[in-house]
Amino acid sequence: MSIRYLDGSAVGSPVSDGPTAAARRADFRIVDRQVVPTARILAALSTALDLTEGQLPGHALRTCYLATRLADALGLAEEDRETLYSAALLKDAGCSSNAAAITRLFGNDDIALKGRQATTERGILAYAAFTIRSLPDSEPLPLRIRRLINIGITGSRVQHQIEQLRCERGASIARKAGFGEPVGAAILDLHEHWDGGGQPRGLRGAAIDPAARILAACQGLDVFVSTQGRADGIRILGERRGTWYDPDVVDALLAACGHGLLNDLLAPDLATRTFALEPGGSIRLSDDDDIDRIASAFADVVDAKSPFTGSHSREVAGIAEDLAVALGLPAASVIDIRRAGLLHDLGKLGVPNLILDKPARLERAEFELIKRHPELTLRILAGIPTFGDVAEVAASHHERLDGRGYFRGLTEPELAMGARIVAVADVFEALTAERPYRAAMPIEQATAILKEETGGHLAGDVVETLIRLRA
Repeated sequence: MSIRYLDGSAVGSPVSDGPTAAARRADFRIVDRQVVPTARILAALSTALDLTEGQLPGHALRTCYLATRLADALGLAEEDRETLYSAALLKDAGCSSNAAAITRLFGNDDIALKGRQATTERGILAYAAFTIRSLPDSEPLPLRIRRLINIGITGSRVQHQIEQLRCERGASIARKAGFGEPVGAAILDLHEHWDGGGQPRGLRGAAIDPAARILAACQGLDVFVSTQGRADGIRILGERRGTWYDPDVVDALLAACGHGLLNDLLAPDLATRTFALEPGGSIRLSDDDDIDRIASAFADVVDAKSPFTGSHSREVAGIAEDLAVALGLPAASVIDIRRAGLLHDLGKLGVPNLILDKPARLERAEFELIKRHPELTLRILAGIPTFGDVAEVAASHHERLDGRGYFRGLTEPELAMGARIVAVADVFEALTAERPYRAAMPIEQATAILKEETGGHLAGDVVETLIRLRA
């Protein structure tokens, strides 16, 4: 891999010897940098979406496999198969955007609620039963009754708003990631029902995007089979034929199940099989620009999980990138650090908003759940080719030089410069942004805290560089 700056300056030269950090960041380019199969990126990142939806890991991948196999039976054109394939892996891209609203409405774990809601029947009685079961046992009875009354009064309107937000946000994320209008349209219509009883627009029959009709049935089948077993999954799919799902799609899917399609979902090499089914006659590859677009889009997914992190990941990425350039790191490392900044909190998609947005001190068990998110980030990013350094840096942003951080308790010799940079950027951005338990700090107060944390927690040279850049 050959790396050079457009201005001809030496890789690794200190910022004081040349242009400003911002100018150098804009001026370098990468030559012969390795490309990555797009499906591998989306499949790995989709496991984070599975977490937010309360589904078993691999749900989006299994949906993609079912939908792609079904496309053969339905005789879809190659262009439509490509749309279906990408939309399957990105179908839940809007899932984080309504997490806070669900938590406020029910006062309970949004992830668990979404998992249960996926198997809830439509209708007033079914929704009432779901609501009663979903109210928090920890709340006093009068408060639960008031919450139940509020849901009864506003439930239909609020549910529509929640679904509309999720679907529109998901479509927007897919477009931002570079997958175009057809993929966005499929995600927008994913929760519409054949008989017009779905969300967010109440579309009916052929007015629903064709790819969305296929994905809806395939994702439903995977959810039912995963939670209730194969026989009940097939039964429920058949019962929803002509109401929730397109009859032609259900018929084709049931026929495929009769020929052993569901057996494939248990195959240990399901991911490899799914990648082999990628339409278009060749594997779609993502170059640097594509990867950056996808990483930025998923940073938005992460930040949408909480109203207090609206731009946290993008801010951390920008600060970390400036620091990396100012510290004279090679261009390839700058890129990896920026991507690690964008994706460092990916594992938070698996943490309930009751904990993320709690205005009071966390209980020990709650903090243990928070401490899992860097590990989840590592597991997710490790599945992307060439992302080894990105995964390691992203997963280390809560480690400390003195070994008292989490999740691995790494010490100073074990923490690469990239990890030290993202840690400083993360702390600084968090201090200067509003949080549920405090107001945003002035820069002077935040930098004073950074100084106090040097040596044991944060790297002194990185902190000094940040202070100089922010002066």
